Amino acid sequence: MRLGAALVVAACITACRGDGSTIVLHMTSWQTPAENAIDLPAIRAFEAAHPGVRVENEPVSNQAEYREKVITSIVSGAPPDVFLMDNIDVPAFAEAQVALDLAPFAARVGIDLAAYYPNVLSIFTHAGHVQAFPKGFSPMVYYYNRALFDAAGLPYPRDGWTWEEFLATARALTRDTDGDGAVDLWGTAVLRPFYAWQAMIWSAGGDILQPDGRSASGALDGAASIAALDFLTSLVTTHAVAPRPNAFRAVTGNETRLFYSGRLALLPSGHWLIPNIRAQLANGRLQLGVVSYPRAAGARVATPLFASGWAVPRNTPHRRLAVTLAAALSGEAAQRSRLDAGLELSAMPTVQAAFAATDSSGIDAAFARQVATGRPPWGARIARFREVEALLPEILDRVIIEGRPVADVAREVARRIDQVLAR
Repeated sequence: MRLGAALVVAACITACRGDGSTIVLHMTSWQTPAENAIDLPAIRAFEAAHPGVRVENEPVSNQAEYREKVITSIVSGAPPDVFLMDNIDVPAFAEAQVALDLAPFAARVGIDLAAYYPNVLSIFTHAGHVQAFPKGFSPMVYYYNRALFDAAGLPYPRDGWTWEEFLATARALTRDTDGDGAVDLWGTAVLRPFYAWQAMIWSAGGDILQPDGRSASGALDGAASIAALDFLTSLVTTHAVAPRPNAFRAVTGNETRLFYSGRLALLPSGHWLIPNIRAQLANGRLQLGVVSYPRAAGARVATPLFASGWAVPRNTPHRRLAVTLAAALSGEAAQRSRLDAGLELSAMPTVQAAFAATDSSGIDAAFARQVATGRPPWGARIARFREVEALLPEILDRVIIEGRPVADVAREVARRIDQVLAR
């Protein structure tokens, strides 16, 4: 959103504040109506505890413009009182210095920062400042269809499995069931977006960027990263255990539909998949398992943790109330509501463990096991990572579709990322 439009929004927000007897707190996010409904109990409880205070939720439907819109409204002097911060937006908000450091206020509003998973809280901690109270998160995992494994007589995979075990499993599950020469059941899928294969690079001991985050050359085109990219793309090009790229590029979500329909055995995704399949899980039509990404021999499994949290602008006119509202939206009761909805894991291990103990499917316990191998994604460290992320799927395109050598493509893309980061 450009400055002029943001100022219009800011003017509206200012004009709509309170009627002299009621304090109106404004919160904003990119959440869907269904997600906003999950927050309603926490909001209503906050209002009941603070007579004369009303909360107005003003979501922004376009997440791509969300960060600029919020920063501009804060800079122009008409901020929301509370806003949702995605992990990929942390560096930009930190550089703009527009978010309040919540650490000094946490204890006063009933938040024990030690109650959060340390590697989740670290996503929102920049230069020692807590930019947001985490509300939930998800590691990346592979879902697997237990029924397909049972039908094939295969044991369920275990965390820490190797590439060789993963490939052998995918081969055993890829089948032409009607003898017409076409595959009807796929072992796995290769998703084009970078978030779906970041863990594959890390679980080979490779990386996208150098440790200082200032360049990609030497990391993305390093031996371990190339080995991971070669393994990933070979699932389509050499081993034919994943659908051809024309299939998944032509129809968005094709792999997910294949998985839902029982025609794909292993799908990389996050906890956000659960709300879409809860009905099938509840009636037993779909039986899922969750397992870590496979790793290269001699390497350790690592997965990104994608998280979001509630933040408060430095210049909110209602600092105490705003921090209290952010705490309410991130507190134990709110996190239990989000767990019940199935969207994500709780950022608090005690809350997560209590919920997982009641989950007979074992899915939440399996997700929780991945947290120990979780890292903040690069997007939580690099302000320009949206631009970097946009370049990375080209590697898969050029290797899988154009047949280019992995090393050549990785080197070219790494140099282009270097240019982006040098601006």
